[in-house]
Amino acid sequence: MTTRDVPRTGRLLMNLYPARYRAAHGEDIATVFTETTEGMGSRAMLRERLDLATHALRLRLRIGPTDPAGRVLAGAAPVALALGVGRCMFYLLPYLHEAANRVRHPYPGLGFVYALVSAVMLLADQLPWLLALVFAVAGRWRLARAAGAFAAFLTVALQWWEGTYAVWQIGQMAGLAVVGLLLLLAPSDLVNVTSRGRWEIAGIALGVALPMIAANRLGAVVVGGVTVATIGLLPIWLCTVAAVVLMRRLSGQRPDTLRAVGVVLATLPWLAHLAVAAVTDPDKEGLAAWFTGFCLVPLAVAAAAAGAVQLLRRPRATEPPNPA
Repeated sequence: MTTRDVPRTGRLLMNLYPARYRAAHGEDIATVFTETTEGMGSRAMLRERLDLATHALRLRLRIGPTDPAGRVLAGAAPVALALGVGRCMFYLLPYLHEAANRVRHPYPGLGFVYALVSAVMLLADQLPWLLALVFAVAGRWRLARAAGAFAAFLTVALQWWEGTYAVWQIGQMAGLAVVGLLLLLAPSDLVNVTSRGRWEIAGIALGVALPMIAANRLGAVVVGGVTVATIGLLPIWLCTVAAVVLMRRLSGQRPDTLRAVGVVLATLPWLAHLAVAAVTDPDKEGLAAWFTGFCLVPLAVAAAAAGAVQLLRRPRATEPPNPA
């Protein structure tokens, strides 16, 4: 079978592959794609086309399973997903309480329909994250990846539709878009879908959500002489949980440096709104820069501690015996 026998959409997607790879494997790709998609429904066909496009993009960007960048992305994707789920779980209860209160007591002049639509949009925004966690724990990474990417891009779309009133929201949307891209581009074959990997995702999500839900009852705390609402501590806690994962990656008998870099990469998008505020808001750039740096402290401490552990593990050179 030749590429000419592939439907037009498939041919366009195959053109995304590098020319050399297409010349060497084009016939095989055409055969597999045609046989796989024969008789498929529209939803399954869309998934196969997306897989074909992302595989081609990975090869063009040199982030395939055999590339170092592929290992970095494979280490980043599950951590980014887990951090997003934990963040969602933290916000979910307050959002649901507010939505239920608005349904019972609508804003004057807006009415019940507006409150109901807002509640539905809230559920549509949050539920895909939870669904992604269910798929990840079940070992269905492809579905978890799709649900997480959908959740990230949907949140961006909803925020854009509602409008932005501060520059930091642009940074937040950019960070979410990066998370979606990390999930789509990470080579699925390299993502850890063993029992340990699946429960690590759940542990990260719960490790973010549960302590923050408990701390939120305090209302506010003092950090460095500055009173900060506990909800504002979420970026610091995200980095703290990620730092634990980073420590595990670097302090083992066989440190996985590339996946450790992936942990850092997975954390940075959740700080994008702070970085944008630090650069673009003259009135608060000092505070935002200080706070952003404070968020990165746990990661730096984890890397330093892991380095110390590795130094202690090195066998000490024995002194040569003194000559008689």
